[in-house]
Amino acid sequence: MIKTIITLSLILSMQLFLGCSHDDDSKDKNKPPAKVSLMSVKKEIVEAPFEFTATTVASKSVQIHARVNGYLQNINYRDGSFVKVGQTLFKLDQKPFNIAVLSAKASLEAESAKKEYTTQNLKRIEILFERKISGKQELDAALAADKTQTALVNGAKAALEKAKLDLSYTNITAPMSGWVDKALQYEGSYISESQNGLLTTTHQTSPIFVDFSIPKEAMARINSLMNSEQKNELFVELILADGTTFKNRGKILFFSPTVDVSMGSRQARAEFSNPKGEILPGEFVKVRLKGLKYSSITIPHKALMQGAKGSFVFMVDENQTAQIRVVKVGEWIGENIVIQDGIKEGEKIIAQGNARVDVGKVVKVVPPKQIKEH
Repeated sequence: MIKTIITLSLILSMQLFLGCSHDDDSKDKNKPPAKVSLMSVKKEIVEAPFEFTATTVASKSVQIHARVNGYLQNINYRDGSFVKVGQTLFKLDQKPFNIAVLSAKASLEAESAKKEYTTQNLKRIEILFERKISGKQELDAALAADKTQTALVNGAKAALEKAKLDLSYTNITAPMSGWVDKALQYEGSYISESQNGLLTTTHQTSPIFVDFSIPKEAMARINSLMNSEQKNELFVELILADGTTFKNRGKILFFSPTVDVSMGSRQARAEFSNPKGEILPGEFVKVRLKGLKYSSITIPHKALMQGAKGSFVFMVDENQTAQIRVVKVGEWIGENIVIQDGIKEGEKIIAQGNARVDVGKVVKVVPPKQIKEH
């Protein structure tokens, strides 16, 4: 009895299954062809995207040292401020140096007066020698005295110039426009050139340098594009930490001629005009290399599908049925993607409606505006 009930249950289940299968087949046969639109693929000039993390670097960093010894009288800037070339940063007490200048001037005047005497005396001895009133020994002595005094005058002139130079060193100015660090010494401190002579550091930020690394594979591609028939002109964009693009366009200063063995990359440096000091040294940013263009087939990324064999597109054959074409993809360019291999220029692919397409099934080609994308 139990075996009879089980047998009847299996028969009913099979009938229900066959009935459902028959209904599915019927529905599939009655299903209308998927509506698709086609596009003819063609080559276009596209720009290769290269983006790298980078760090900003001052184009010059100069340490400010005292060049003479003395008491620090004034600090004439605010720590961390922007200063202009020639602006006074520090001032040493000038009184001792002014006295040294006056002393040197007095010494020069005294030696110059002596020089006038030796010159006049030499002229007298020369006249007496011509008249044979004075001998050769007196002439040689007068000549030697005049030459010696000339040397003393020159020495006094040099001493005066040295005193004036030392005096000028008491007014310590910015060697360039840029940002200046905090002062390392305090007003009233005695500054010794050899001990605590370092006063601060200035950083030139216009231009600003940007250092970054390029993987050697990317570098090879960049070199190839720079030497291509497109005659590319490379320039650089700077992407700030907040995602905005710096208004000034940059240029490449150099690519390192060697590869970093540990990183497998090459160092590069770009330069940007930064007259307002908006970009500071030590910022983490991104650089985007621009202007490297090449010719390639591109398709909308919506036309690209993914399957067990990788990336593919749908083609439509002469029987209006959908077929798969496996492709090799390259870079993403905005809303499009580069196709490196798999389709040729002039071939047509399904550009819209491919989400409802079944392989080997008939499709209906319609204008793009009749495709409803979900």
